[in-house]
Amino acid sequence: MRAPLKCLSLCFSALLILTAPAFGFGIGLQPTTVEMQLAPGERQRQVINIGNVHQEKTISLTIGLADWSLSEDGQIELAPPGEMERSSSDWVRFSPAFLTLEPGESEQIVVDMIVPSRLASAGDHRFALIASTILPEERGGGSGVWRRYQLASLFYLTVGDAESNPEITSGTIGMDEEGRETLALRIENEGNAHARLDGMIEVETAEGEIKTQLLSNLVVLDQAARNFEVTLETPVAESKSMSVFLDNTFAPQYSDSFDQLEPYAVPLPTRRADLDAEAESEL
Repeated sequence: MRAPLKCLSLCFSALLILTAPAFGFGIGLQPTTVEMQLAPGERQRQVINIGNVHQEKTISLTIGLADWSLSEDGQIELAPPGEMERSSSDWVRFSPAFLTLEPGESEQIVVDMIVPSRLASAGDHRFALIASTILPEERGGGSGVWRRYQLASLFYLTVGDAESNPEITSGTIGMDEEGRETLALRIENEGNAHARLDGMIEVETAEGEIKTQLLSNLVVLDQAARNFEVTLETPVAESKSMSVFLDNTFAPQYSDSFDQLEPYAVPLPTRRADLDAEAESEL
C-alpha cells in the first residue's frame, strides 16, 4: 500500500508546480463575456453553455468563482472571490458545481445574480465563472505529470449611475520583434464603467489615397489604462497622415450606450525625405 501513496504524492507535487491556464483543451464555454446593466436590488439569471468537443475523452470539471481584472497589456489577472475592490462574487450563486461530460456532450450552468439594495459605489462590478479540470500531460511513454486547465466566462455587472470615459492619450510608431511597423496606442478611462471600443486607423498616403485598417473589441476597464499594439498594414513611409477613430459601444451614460471618441492624429516620425524637401524649399 505504501508504494501507491508515494506515487500519488509525487504526482500531486508535479501538479502544483505545473498548474497553468488552458488554451483549447477540448472544452468550449459560451458566452465567454457577459455584460449586464442592473439596478440595486435587481435579480438576473444567465445560462452558460459548456461542452466537451473531444471524440473519445471524458472530462470532469469543477465550476467556481474568481475575481478578475486586466493588466495594462491586457493579461487577465485572477484572484480569490471577494478579494478585489470591484468584486461582485458575493452576489452570485450557480449550479451545478461539478460536471462530467462524455465525448460530444454539453451541459448548462445556471448563474443567478442578486445585486444588493445598497451599494458603496455605482459602476462596474466583476466576477468570473471558472471551469477547471486536471488532465495528464500528453507525452510519449507517459510522464506522470498532470496539469490544471481553466476556462473563464467574464462578467461585467454595471450598476446605478455609471459612465465610461475613454480617451486616446498617446500614439507611437515603432517596430515589433519581426521588424514590422506597429502603432502603440494608450487609452485611459476615467469613468466608473468599462469601455468597449471599435473603430479604425485611417491613413492618407503621399499620393492622396485613403486606406483604412479596422480595430475591434478594445476593452478598457473603469479607472484604468490599456496599451494596445497594432501591426500596421500601410507602411509609414507611404503615409502623409494617420488618424485613429474609435466608437465606445458600451457607454451606459447614454440611452443607446454609444459614444464617439475624439479623433486622434498620430504623430508620424520625421523622415529624411521630409527634411530634404524642407531644405530645398528654403533655398
